[in-house]
Amino acid sequence: MKYLKSFLAFEWITIIGASTVLYTRWDFPLSVCISIVVLGIILTLYFTKKYEKNEEQKTLDNV
Repeated sequence: MKYLKSFLAFEWITIIGASTVLYTRWDFPLSVCISIVVLGIILTLYFTKKYEKNEEQKTLDNV
């Protein structure tokens, strides 16, 4: 999980930076930029929970 947390930090920096560039330079609507960030939040939480469940399952199987 320690490697995943650093990846998630990099992912958030990328998502927020990309949506900021889309809004300021390319004149995308603010709602599109916010929806990109919300989609990133949902996907991050979903896959993090899925990964944690798999890790718990592996530790229970090893015991």
